Amino acid sequence: MADGVAPADVYKTLATKEGVDRAFKKLDEIKPNIVWWSSGNQPMQLLGSGEVAMTTSYNGRIRGANAENKRDFKIMWAGNILNIDSWVILKGSPNKDNAVKLLEYLGRTDRQVEWPAKLGYGVGSVAAQAALPADVAATLPTAPEHIAAGITVDANFWVQNIDALNERFAAWAAK
Repeated sequence: MADGVAPADVYKTLATKEGVDRAFKKLDEIKPNIVWWSSGNQPMQLLGSGEVAMTTSYNGRIRGANAENKRDFKIMWAGNILNIDSWVILKGSPNKDNAVKLLEYLGRTDRQVEWPAKLGYGVGSVAAQAALPADVAATLPTAPEHIAAGITVDANFWVQNIDALNERFAAWAAK
């Protein structure tokens, strides 16, 4: 996207050798300006110290920094990357029945609408998003306009390409 690829075309472009070459050429161009972070608190620290003017971050961390540290950090939703988390029950789990009950409980709309006020992260269902107060719903990555402004991580793409891309990235980063 930093090289002008539309969000809807990112994975189609990255699925080609030319697209990967294009991405790494852009990385070469911006490498001197990249500040890497490795833990969830670092982006807020980097912004707060003025070391960076913009960063990637987990949206809940931004909400937390604004609430707890009296910051006024803003989120730019254009080009955001939405990652979908999942709950699973492992095959052979000794407490499968209770795990199913827990997931049913957590999946209820009345439970999900409580999360954003506490965590600042999105909800897992369209019904829960619609049930949120408008001022809260508008701040979440699950707001329809924010989903439309970015891309969703394509797990299938990464399963098929993660090893080759990680290898190339590691070689690039070591240069």
